[in-house]
Amino acid sequence: MTERHTHDGAIKPGLLVLVVGPSGVGKDTLLDAARERLKDAAHICFPRRCITRPAGSVGEIHIPVRPEDFAQMARQGAFLLSWKAHDLCYGIPRHVQDDVANGKTVIVNVSRSVIDDARSLIGHGQVRVLNIRASRDVLRKRLEARGREDILDIERRLARASAYQIDGDNIVHVDNDADLETGITRFIAAIEIDHAIANRA
Repeated sequence: MTERHTHDGAIKPGLLVLVVGPSGVGKDTLLDAARERLKDAAHICFPRRCITRPAGSVGEIHIPVRPEDFAQMARQGAFLLSWKAHDLCYGIPRHVQDDVANGKTVIVNVSRSVIDDARSLIGHGQVRVLNIRASRDVLRKRLEARGREDILDIERRLARASAYQIDGDNIVHVDNDADLETGITRFIAAIEIDHAIANRA
């Protein structure tokens, strides 16, 4: 493991980067691109999420877990963070906490419902929230293009997106309503900015 150290030889504190944003905003696309472009950065990692969805399903590459096994794993403390959304359970592996303690920058896609849990477990200064945003028109086009929802469900998602608010420390807003390359550039810049200038809500 490559570790970053301070001038006195101690391990430099790492960072847990929580990627949040409403449905259709492009989180998975940005994460996939950043994972590929930062693959040679030894101090940056993108752990796979545990999801109660079969392997090979449409969507991100994940660690498939049966619902009954997920519940048991959660009870045994296998997850640092976990939540339920759209009838699926999601978990961030416990080892992420050790990775951050060992100086890694760890990027994970999460529900905004677990942000406060992450801050409590990791420490406010070691958690950065990247809030991915896009205009209502762009969101509508993306939701329509992916073909997963009917018109009524799209309207519900747009309404939730309009009400989407993130509060607290170390929040960086990333606008993803331009072309793909611009979005990727902004996203990677938000990951790499210095801790000292990250606190902008």
